[in-house]
Amino acid sequence: MSIKSKIIISYLVLIAFSVSVLGFLVGGKSRKAVFAEVTEKSERIAELINNTLSVRNDLLMEKVLTDISFGCKHLNNFGEIRVESTQLIRVGDNNLPALYAGDKRLTLDTKTVDEISKLTGDIVSIFLHKDNKLIRVSTTLKNGEGRIVGTYIDSDSAVYKKIVGGEPYYGASIVEGEKYITAYNPLVDKKGEIVGAIALGNKDINAYLEKTLNDIKVGKTGYVYIMNSKGDVIVHPIIKGQNIGKYDFTKEILKKKEGRIEYEFNGVYKLAAYKYFEPWDMYIVATANYDDLDSSSRSIYNTTIISGIIILMLASIIALFAANKLVKPINKLKDCMEIAGEGDLTVHCDVNSNDEIGVLAKSFNHMVKENKNLLEQAIQYDRLKTEFIANVSHELKTPLNIIFSTAQLFSMYLTKDEKEIDASKLNNYTNTIKQNCYRLLRLVNNFIDITKIDSGFMELNLKNHNIVEIVENITLSTAEYIQSKSRTIIFDTDVEEKIMAFDPEKMERIILNLISNATKFTKAGDQILVNFYDRGEHVFISIKDTGIGIPKDKQQNIFERFKQVDPILSRSHEGSGIGLSLVKSLVEMHGGSIEVKSKYGEGAEFLIDLPARIVAKDNNTKIVDDFKNQTNVEKIQIEFSDIYM
Repeated sequence: MSIKSKIIISYLVLIAFSVSVLGFLVGGKSRKAVFAEVTEKSERIAELINNTLSVRNDLLMEKVLTDISFGCKHLNNFGEIRVESTQLIRVGDNNLPALYAGDKRLTLDTKTVDEISKLTGDIVSIFLHKDNKLIRVSTTLKNGEGRIVGTYIDSDSAVYKKIVGGEPYYGASIVEGEKYITAYNPLVDKKGEIVGAIALGNKDINAYLEKTLNDIKVGKTGYVYIMNSKGDVIVHPIIKGQNIGKYDFTKEILKKKEGRIEYEFNGVYKLAAYKYFEPWDMYIVATANYDDLDSSSRSIYNTTIISGIIILMLASIIALFAANKLVKPINKLKDCMEIAGEGDLTVHCDVNSNDEIGVLAKSFNHMVKENKNLLEQAIQYDRLKTEFIANVSHELKTPLNIIFSTAQLFSMYLTKDEKEIDASKLNNYTNTIKQNCYRLLRLVNNFIDITKIDSGFMELNLKNHNIVEIVENITLSTAEYIQSKSRTIIFDTDVEEKIMAFDPEKMERIILNLISNATKFTKAGDQILVNFYDRGEHVFISIKDTGIGIPKDKQQNIFERFKQVDPILSRSHEGSGIGLSLVKSLVEMHGGSIEVKSKYGEGAEFLIDLPARIVAKDNNTKIVDDFKNQTNVEKIQIEFSDIYM
């Protein structure tokens, strides 16, 4: 199968898969979105009804407060409240004394309560306090048999307790199974005794509010209903008056008071939001049917599938054109890869585009370039390895040859039949052996130190010393040797004392190595200048010479390990190429840096930058004196052992 066919098939499969997944996701998301929207709407409706009931409660409370005041004044206009115990009147099942306001008999008087009700729009009742009851002796409330006189409020009621305590009662109360927002006020005779009460009130949910609640729709068939804490349905478009307290969902609503719930009722799955209205002890429930929600999500899902099929057909046509455009640069890239696979790393793929193929072509070109660089680096590494082996072989072989030759001279000298030994010759031979032993020792020491640094075992013994005095002592200890080589060494400083933390032994290695280099690459009569500069938080040590200098193109390599300016077969000076690398490592262990400034033919300057830090004080007594004793001729001879002049 060609790549073109594969691309077309892959493209179509991808689109088909994407459309399927998209349909699944859109269907799922749409279902969730519909459910979320309906749930949110249910919550908003429940909250809105809760706010509406709260406002109605406040308004009704304000109204009955005003109306009860009016009712009391209306009764007072008739005269003082009194009870005629000698005049008994049959009220319901009771024979009760008559209740008067002035000359106006209130017991079984309908005119007075109707008049107050007409003026206020409230239900009105007048009570007589008798036998620990508030007995209704006049009212506008009616049932199927007429006005409900003779009914009473018993002593366990909160209303009764307030009235007999001489206090008014304001709030919700149940009157003959119906909830009203009421105000009760005690009726007091001229002796100050509570002889009865007057009450005015309004139904909490009137017919208009109930119709409004029944007209609210959640989704297509969802609705709102209200029940009390006993599970009695107060408002419902279908089952008003029934008790649903036995159902598990009702128990959960009564327990949690506010939230969301999913449940089944009469074979229908529902989703509802509910909220408790405490002043009226009612639960507002806004519920929606699952069938409504599923039908909306299914409609969205079907639309998505149809759209996907149309997209798939159009995509088939587009895929054909796209494949033709894609195959051409891919074939070009394939040809370049085959050329590179045959070993030609000079190949370059000239696919110029910003799409994935173009990026791939650029990556291929970059990879070929990197492989070419890696090949060149491998060749360079092999060359460096060969040079290193030659360097080390030369460094080992040269002193060994000299030692061996000197030993042969000793042997020849001892076999001669001479009575006297020439001490001068013997001393020269001994010095030659000693110098080359020092050279081998220096090479071994450098290898050991480099290995320690690489493995992390090299540690600094930092102490607070006068670095000016230490550097000066090191410099002056080499003066005699330098003069013996017909050079001049000069030390200068801009301060006499600078106390800072450093390792004296490592500092000696650094300074001696740089002075040795300066001696090696200068001629008789040249100068070596060692200068110290204090710059506050940093100090600078300069080792400068007037020798042959370093070419500019070689200055970046001199601190690399086993790198030297002169090639091994034509160099004019001995050395392993380790010294400056070791110096750089030791300086960096002190937190400093080293750089070289040179102009070929005019000398070189090595500049060390060290941070002036202080470590915690310890026993530094006699450090300088001890160090003076340690900086001996033998150390100098070791560091200067590869100088043959």
